[in-house]
Amino acid sequence: SSLFPLCVSAYQKTVDTEKAAQVDKVFIALIVINSLYCLTWDIVMDWGMMTSPTAVFADSSCVPGGGSSGVVVEARANDWTHHCLRPRLRFGLGMSMGILLADCVLRFAWLLRFVEHVIFPNNDAYILWTQLLEAFRRAIWNLLRVEWENIKQSKAKKRIGGGRSFHDDEEAPFIAPKSISLKTMNRGHQN
Repeated sequence: SSLFPLCVSAYQKTVDTEKAAQVDKVFIALIVINSLYCLTWDIVMDWGMMTSPTAVFADSSCVPGGGSSGVVVEARANDWTHHCLRPRLRFGLGMSMGILLADCVLRFAWLLRFVEHVIFPNNDAYILWTQLLEAFRRAIWNLLRVEWENIKQSKAKKRIGGGRSFHDDEEAPFIAPKSISLKTMNRGHQN
C-alpha cells in the first residue's frame, strides 16, 4: 500500500509546480488510504483486536440504547472490550486503549507537513520530530504485538495439551518463561 504514494511522490518532484499541485491531491488521497490500511492491519492482524466488530452491534448489552425498550442497558465491564478489542488484555484496558489511540494519531503524523512552517523552525526540525514520533509509534506498537504473539502461543500450547487452562493466566502480567535466563541468552550469543 506504500508503493503508490512513493511513486506519486517521486513523480511529483519531476513535474512543474502547477502540475505538482494537481498531483498533490492524488498523493494525499493515496496517503490517507495507505494510513487507514496500515492502521487496520495493525489493529486486526498484528494485535488481534476488532476481529468481529459486527458482534458489538449484535450484542445489545454493548450498545447504549440497544435494548428493545430503548433504555440504556447496563453493560458488563468486559462486554465491549471482549468484542471490540479481545478477551485478554495483559497490559490492561487503559494502557491498551492508550496504545491504540496513540497509534491512530501517529499513523497520521504525515499531516504535520501541512503545518510544518508554523510548528517547526526549519525543515530539519520537522524531519527530526516526525522520525522521533515514528520511532515512538513503533515502540508502542511492539508492546501489543509481543502481547498478542504471547497469547497466540499460549493458546497453541493449550491446544496441544501442554499448557494451563485458558483463564489461568488471563490477567497475568507478561513475564518471560523461567527457562530463559540472561545467562543462557548470553551463552548463545558468545558462540
